[in-house]
Amino acid sequence: MAMADNATAVVLFSADEEFLAEREILRIHQTLRKKDPEIERRTIRPSDDSAAMDFQSAVSPGLFGGASLVVVDPVAASDESLQQAILSLIADPTNETFVLLVHRGGQKGSGFINAIRKTGITERKFEKLKSRDLDEFLVNEFKQSKRKLDPAAIKLLRDALGDDLRTIAAAASQLSSDIEGDPISVEAIAQYFEGMAAVAPYEIADAVFNGRVTEALTSLRWGLDRDPNLGPALVATMANNVRSLVAVQHANSAQSEGEIARLAGVPPFRVRALKQQVRHWSPRLLANAALKLTQADASLKAGVINELGVPQILEPAQRIALLERTILDIARMRSN
Repeated sequence: MAMADNATAVVLFSADEEFLAEREILRIHQTLRKKDPEIERRTIRPSDDSAAMDFQSAVSPGLFGGASLVVVDPVAASDESLQQAILSLIADPTNETFVLLVHRGGQKGSGFINAIRKTGITERKFEKLKSRDLDEFLVNEFKQSKRKLDPAAIKLLRDALGDDLRTIAAAASQLSSDIEGDPISVEAIAQYFEGMAAVAPYEIADAVFNGRVTEALTSLRWGLDRDPNLGPALVATMANNVRSLVAVQHANSAQSEGEIARLAGVPPFRVRALKQQVRHWSPRLLANAALKLTQADASLKAGVINELGVPQILEPAQRIALLERTILDIARMRSN
């Protein structure tokens, strides 16, 4: 992004692939700070009541001058006053400011997005990657760490990690750090995953909220064999799942998967799975599940009151029984 003297550089980021857009925003900020360590990044959330005022403050010249980076995210959610402030800035750039308008897709605010495009400002598109591009992305992530992959290892990792770029990038960084030898072989990766194998709490939670009781109980036993202290993390994950389902339940049809993901506190690729789950969970059922999890959490951490009215810390076998009962009770709440 180049900026002329005494001018504002405004760029529209069409962020269908949110991770790529977020990474580019970070790169731009780092590049600007190399030139000016004092440069600030200001993020404007259009949902805030003071968004228009915050935006005008962020793009106004500072007392001692200096450039700034202003990110409006998601720009499509801007109200009329913020829209007017943005269009006025585009029409009359008067100060040294970088402004990134992040559009995360969907139909909401499409009229305003079209109005921005008609001004002729630069638009950068971050599109979803196709399968071949995902392979290239994976290889490049390892190149960033000066590592190479055996060709067969690419397929192994793609099958294991799926299509979420955030997951791929995190795994590439971790594997590059943990595995010695170059190129990284299929055998090295398989051995790494085998050594790290454990049941993730979210896998058990998914089984519970999808009503797959046998799978949930089997995974619980397997997970406890690997990590006897799995219980609190599992209960916390299930509670987070309830909160995410409530957010999805209250989302409107006009919201994009990215917007719903932010409300639900999950990666965008989880939204579709949550939409499938929530069909079988009414607000009343989710409230009952939340209550059951609150009780389980308290019992795991603080124990239970015995028949004599004395607090009693649960023994390992009792903790397992409590977790199994909680899983059964919640899974059976699910409507068909």
